[in-house]
Amino acid sequence: MLKRTVRSALWVAIWAIVGGMSAGTALAQQGAPMEVRSAGTRGALGMLRVALAGIEGKYGLKYDNKIFNDATAAILAMDRREVDMGHITAQHMIRAIDEGIPIVLVGGLGGGYNVLLAGPDVKVPQGDLKALKGLIEERQRSGNKLKIGVPTGSQQHLKLTYLLTGMGVNPEKDLDVVNIPFPGHPRALEGKQVDMVMTVAPFAGLIIFSKTGRLMYHVYGPGIGRWEVGYAVRRDLVEKNPDMVQRIVSSHVDALRSLMDDVPRQVDFEAKESSFPKPAIELVQRDFARLTYRIVIEDLKRTAKQMHEVGWTKADHSSKIESFVDLRFLEKATGESRAKLTEF
Repeated sequence: MLKRTVRSALWVAIWAIVGGMSAGTALAQQGAPMEVRSAGTRGALGMLRVALAGIEGKYGLKYDNKIFNDATAAILAMDRREVDMGHITAQHMIRAIDEGIPIVLVGGLGGGYNVLLAGPDVKVPQGDLKALKGLIEERQRSGNKLKIGVPTGSQQHLKLTYLLTGMGVNPEKDLDVVNIPFPGHPRALEGKQVDMVMTVAPFAGLIIFSKTGRLMYHVYGPGIGRWEVGYAVRRDLVEKNPDMVQRIVSSHVDALRSLMDDVPRQVDFEAKESSFPKPAIELVQRDFARLTYRIVIEDLKRTAKQMHEVGWTKADHSSKIESFVDLRFLEKATGESRAKLTEF
């Protein structure tokens, strides 16, 4: 009897550790796969869609990928129940909290996507923010303010605003911030419509590869922020269909583990979904983007505080972050502790 009890307890422990993958394999054998309507954003994380397509059957899933122009559209689609989940930025997660949109963050995707580039006429050395401040002041005195292109209201706009403020520059008075969507950044730099752009990593790679611009500053690191992108599901799915959410998280962990430490694989998979030149993709994956399935609460709280300080939200939502993040599914899928799952 004692041996049987010990054996039963052992199997329970093993199930807890590998439950995500084992459950997915077993569920795949139970009839037709479950459809997951997934919202992605144009030009981002194509490699993940390719990786998931190769393993979704193991988890009894079939991803129906719907591509939107930005994460705001993805969040609104979740709010309207047009999709079940969406890939979103930290900034968009805070906006959802601010607007009362019922979504829950259940997994991470990565960071490193905020990149400041300089056009050919900006002679400031790479990484020299003191010299950049000097140029901004010089241009302001001459009546020809420095112009920086960025999609207003984006995560890149937030990071640019905070970077400039930290340098002692007033982004509303000392220079001109020009609202330009990411796809317009290469042409805006080439045509000298702006002097610099704060862009997303894929377009940074394209611009650097084409020699239209050069790297000025990669806004990434401890104290600045590393975790930037994750995926959320509708709150009603967490409450009413946790089995579906577990399959989603377990499959994403599996896909990300196959990619995280393999840059050539990342490049090959991304190239299957992207129209960008392969060398530009390689530059992004090698120098900028960092993948993770974890969720860094500290960086989410930092984003919430920054957004309130610049007037983008009605309140500081940093104290609410934990109630909009559910780590239970990642715990089961990875076997890692909560403390480990909030590191990058």
